[in-house]
Amino acid sequence: MATLTLTLLKFIPVFIILFIIKKLYGLYQRRKALQRALKDFPGPAPHWLWGNMKELTGDYQGMLRTVEYAKKYNGAFPVWMGPTDAFLMTVNPSTVKYVLSGTDPKDEFSYALMRPWIGDGLLLSGGKKWDRNRRLMTPAFHQDILKNYVKIFYDSSKILIEKWRETTEPVETFHHISLLTLDSMMKCLFGYNSDCQNESTRHPYIQGVYDVSELIVKRITNPFHHNPFIYKFTENGKKFYKACEVIHEHSSKIISDRKQLLRTEEKGSRNTDFLDILINSRDEDGNGMSDTEIQDEVDTFMFEGHDSTASTLSWCLYNLAKHPEYQERCREEVKEKWGNKDEITWEDINKLEYTLMCVKESMRMFAPVPNISRCTEKDILLPDGRLIPAGVRMGVSIYALQRNPDVWKDPEIYDPSRFSSENKVSALQFMAFSMGPRNCIGMQFALTQIKVIIPMIVRNFHLDLDPERPAEPESMLILRSKNGLYLKATPI
Repeated sequence: MATLTLTLLKFIPVFIILFIIKKLYGLYQRRKALQRALKDFPGPAPHWLWGNMKELTGDYQGMLRTVEYAKKYNGAFPVWMGPTDAFLMTVNPSTVKYVLSGTDPKDEFSYALMRPWIGDGLLLSGGKKWDRNRRLMTPAFHQDILKNYVKIFYDSSKILIEKWRETTEPVETFHHISLLTLDSMMKCLFGYNSDCQNESTRHPYIQGVYDVSELIVKRITNPFHHNPFIYKFTENGKKFYKACEVIHEHSSKIISDRKQLLRTEEKGSRNTDFLDILINSRDEDGNGMSDTEIQDEVDTFMFEGHDSTASTLSWCLYNLAKHPEYQERCREEVKEKWGNKDEITWEDINKLEYTLMCVKESMRMFAPVPNISRCTEKDILLPDGRLIPAGVRMGVSIYALQRNPDVWKDPEIYDPSRFSSENKVSALQFMAFSMGPRNCIGMQFALTQIKVIIPMIVRNFHLDLDPERPAEPESMLILRSKNGLYLKATPI
């Protein structure tokens, strides 16, 4: 017996070597399969180990390099994320049109880090579930519902304005605006006043949403934390999962309480909101969403809605501060259309044509969601004969497309007149809210909020850049500023 054991022990190194060889061969086969799948698409030469990740990072230079490659490689090129993993980056309308025109699911690899928080909501779901829930949720963004939110956005904006009036120092705009959009969304989604802009008394749910948003950004920048097993033992991982528990516990209770209220309240006693629609919607078979589905959609919208809108608002204020002539023109338009009114209506916000032009031009230059991704369910044949095979992961650089000189003349110049009524901008040129069947369902919700907040700020403050702390765009799920986004807000 001892002899047999010793004999087996001698072969252990052999088994280990064979196991390693098998794994390496599998990785080699995976690389060759990806090279065959992407053979129609030349691109920048990858490093043997880290691929293209050092040149196509999320920092400003990396994003500009994507713009450069958009032109060089005819609208689409492979991006290698290591020796055995790659996706196809698409950056030209002629290619993007075919990538986004279908209902292909989001690329699970890119979004999986958020699944413990947002579950299987619209962002991550696919197939029949996505199609059904998208149809059930669409009425939540009808104009009749959005009209009721104007006062909520207005009142939340007044809280921020009072905070800014009390300081003489430059404000870190993104932080304050993010709290404002969180505050608004809690009121719109749940009918709940969180008081989160008063940072000394922040509600645990709001703190959880705020923490998870920050922790996801940190996780993206650390490849070792992408592995769920490793991440849950890290300090940030423990905070992340604890915050998810708090969020889910609170949103579950709010859903339960709302269901009880709907059973007992007098019909028409209050305005219908997002949560009412989620609970009451029924499909063609008479079935509604489960509690888990409702919770996933609430958590998804909290993620997709507050940070991306905060990015849009912050970069728009930045551009108005950078271009005082456009800022003043917006201010004059607000004075002319709103006067000294204290109560702003749906009709009022839709009178501000020039201000909306400035918003859209800012979103063109500083796309709030710089990159989106898909995974092909079937082959896509492009008009030029190139084939994107089924199963290929695809990225769309909205940031690069909207700065592509083949698409926009002088794309690095901030020029709101691009969006005047005389200029017809197609969905393939401007896609800050994506396009196709899986475009942003909350687009009108976001625009309604923006059309309240930007005018409120410019009629109360003169905005200037802080020369000591210049902004530097950085792609971190949404477009942030690497060192913060500081503005001087002088009360008018």
